[in-house]
Amino acid sequence: MTPSPTTPCGLSARDVTITLPNGTKLLDRANLIAPASSLVILAGPSGCGKTTLLRWLANLPDDSPAAVTVEGKIEFTCDKQNAEPHSRGNVGLVFQNLALFDELSPEANVQFAIDHRRPHQPAHTNAKEQLKQLRIPLDTPLSRLSGGERQRVAVARTLATHPPILLFDEPTTGLDQATARSVAQLIADTQQRQQATVIVVTHDYAPFLPHNPKLYLLNPHERNIGMVQEEELRAFFQNPQPAALRNQLSNQPINAWPDKPWIKWLTGPGEVLGNLILWPLALLGGWRRPRWKLRYFWHYMWMVGLGSTAIYVAIAGAMLGFVFTSFSFSQMPYAQVTVPLVTQELLAAVGVSTFRIIVPLMIAVLLAGKCGAAIAADVGARRITQQFDALSSFDVEPRHYLYGNIGLALIIACPLLSLLAYVTNVYAAMIAYLLATGDGSLAVFDRNFFSIVWPINSNLPRGIGWVLTKGAIGGLVISTVAYTLGARPKSASVEVSRDVGLSIFWGSLGVLTLHSIFTFIEF
Repeated sequence: MTPSPTTPCGLSARDVTITLPNGTKLLDRANLIAPASSLVILAGPSGCGKTTLLRWLANLPDDSPAAVTVEGKIEFTCDKQNAEPHSRGNVGLVFQNLALFDELSPEANVQFAIDHRRPHQPAHTNAKEQLKQLRIPLDTPLSRLSGGERQRVAVARTLATHPPILLFDEPTTGLDQATARSVAQLIADTQQRQQATVIVVTHDYAPFLPHNPKLYLLNPHERNIGMVQEEELRAFFQNPQPAALRNQLSNQPINAWPDKPWIKWLTGPGEVLGNLILWPLALLGGWRRPRWKLRYFWHYMWMVGLGSTAIYVAIAGAMLGFVFTSFSFSQMPYAQVTVPLVTQELLAAVGVSTFRIIVPLMIAVLLAGKCGAAIAADVGARRITQQFDALSSFDVEPRHYLYGNIGLALIIACPLLSLLAYVTNVYAAMIAYLLATGDGSLAVFDRNFFSIVWPINSNLPRGIGWVLTKGAIGGLVISTVAYTLGARPKSASVEVSRDVGLSIFWGSLGVLTLHSIFTFIEF
């Protein structure tokens, strides 16, 4: 089934001014007009504000504290029934990094877009038909697709919402000439088939010239956008830029963060505290599409609470139980004399201390390391590959699907994993007791190890509420620290590694502090 063409829709951006945090203007009252059903190439040198302009046209948020400011007016000229003023529903964006959701299959990526289309957008073909149309294999995982196939998945996902205007951000950057020509052909064919208005932002304009596009130049010399001929465009890129202009473009990061104490506070402990307070809102958001809300929850629940994590904490609990009990008996002064006299008291002390303090604290620290690192890496990778922007482009608040579910997964997992570790701790402690005493019995161990933890006349272990509460709050602390650090704007993979390390440090310190406070309150 071939999808029906979109309603032709043009775009006009008028009086656009882009200003850097230091006051430097990249554009000054510039205009860009893309007629309906046209192919437009917006070319310009690196660092001149092309991507910033594209994000503004797509109405994507910029969450850095000192981002560039963009002023101007956008007008859509199309059927009023299918257009909204400056609505994301009018515009589809294919990101430079493609921003595909790596944990989903190609079909699920397209289905995500179909399920998140706006109310005024028509239903499209189903995901399988969309992928077949673009010659994308259905049975191949996303990680095994070629670069060109991944590009087509990104195009298919964007087309699934049936936008009348398509934006492409540097689609041929880093590709060889043959692949670049193939991508340009794909974009031109998409424009013709959909009758969409396509705007391609690039400095590599040559692959698109055979398709007779309208050529615009973002000129940093004059700080404007003008329609040009092919010869003028070639001449501009062949002539070297003035040294002063090159320095201005290369030394002015688009998202430069000012060196102010209050900014550092807001992006550090203050941001963590703010996210901690607002976590319930993140959990409550995103339920308009419960299928996807629950799917992300299961993704993170498996990451932090099941699989290798459960095995990890079970082994750790067993090792702790064996070592702690063994040393408690073997290292007592005059063990042959004292152990028979204090066996009951020693077993009771080991039982209650491991249940109420040692096992919950150890598991919290281990999870701050393992799960905190995994979450920070997962969220950081989503940030650097523009998946946050991809979610926003489908009107999804990233924290609703990510932070809300990460927090819930760890709130559930941490207490349950503590109990799992305690179970293995008990069995290992029993073995250590039998080996250390030689003549001990299971009845003696069972009667005395649980004498304080679980009295005979009690239905539940004593202090179970404290254990579960510490675990739940500790899980929320770990998830908040990891998400906050992972979600920070990033420009290089080394920043992901840095935030993983910081997540382990601050998460571990946070749960150590939490358990210390609880210990004094609890006892």
